Amino acid sequence: MAIATYPGSIVSFGARTLARYLTVLLPAVLVLGAEIVRHEWLHDVLPVMLGNVVTGAIALGISLLIFVPLYRRLDSTDARVRRLEIEHAVRDERERIARELHEGISQALFFLNVEAGTLERSLGDPTQPETALRTVREIAQAVQDTASRVRDTIFDLRTARQPDQPFAAWLRAYAQQWSDIHNVAVTLEEVGPPLALPVERELHVMALIREILHNVAKHAQARTVTITVTRSKAGLAVAVADDGRGLPDPVPGPAQGRYGLATLREHAAAAGGTVAVSQVPGGGTAIVLSLHGLGERT
Repeated sequence: MAIATYPGSIVSFGARTLARYLTVLLPAVLVLGAEIVRHEWLHDVLPVMLGNVVTGAIALGISLLIFVPLYRRLDSTDARVRRLEIEHAVRDERERIARELHEGISQALFFLNVEAGTLERSLGDPTQPETALRTVREIAQAVQDTASRVRDTIFDLRTARQPDQPFAAWLRAYAQQWSDIHNVAVTLEEVGPPLALPVERELHVMALIREILHNVAKHAQARTVTITVTRSKAGLAVAVADDGRGLPDPVPGPAQGRYGLATLREHAAAAGGTVAVSQVPGGGTAIVLSLHGLGERT
């Protein structure tokens, strides 16, 4: 998402350009002007040392009068652009979630239609009781999975990020609400100073965390979850560990109709990072997202 698409960014760019020139030229011009005035008209009135102090004070005062309003305007413009970025990104994220929900429900309905036909044929053939029973179980599982998917999607939409909400506050609020709904204790630990992270990356990081927590609720039978966000010069690492029953061996994948790990890798790649999955000693699963090359800290 290009910042130049927002009108406020044009003002920001012009103000920043002006600030750069003023920062370089204004102190020199002020000092030069003050020195000329002092030497031409105030030389006999002000001693040299007092004149230097007065010159510096005047230069400082004028600089403050010019730069303080200018930088306040820059901060206001940056905040407005950031809000617009978040609003656009959240809107796109909601549309993506809605599309995934629509596609998921469509696929589930198609599957249920096929299974219903199989069940009808099995019930008409008294020699296929096992087929009918297996089909009933598959239908029940499909309905349960679809209902769970709908609940998760509605929860994600209701807990979407607010335009003025920092990422860390969004994550804390989401984790608390998820904990309350699923009765699983969540501990959130943050290490290191904040990092400058583009909005799109923040959304993919959050989508990955949501997917992990949804999988924990469905499969892990965990009592506690720990989310650790570590920020450093090397980048950002997000670790989510639970004390559940761990991963099955072998881990089911798309061939078995399970797309959890594949979805995590997709979000990690979209955020420009990698994801690693491991077993926790004593039981449980740990998933770590690593992002590098995030730029300056803010």
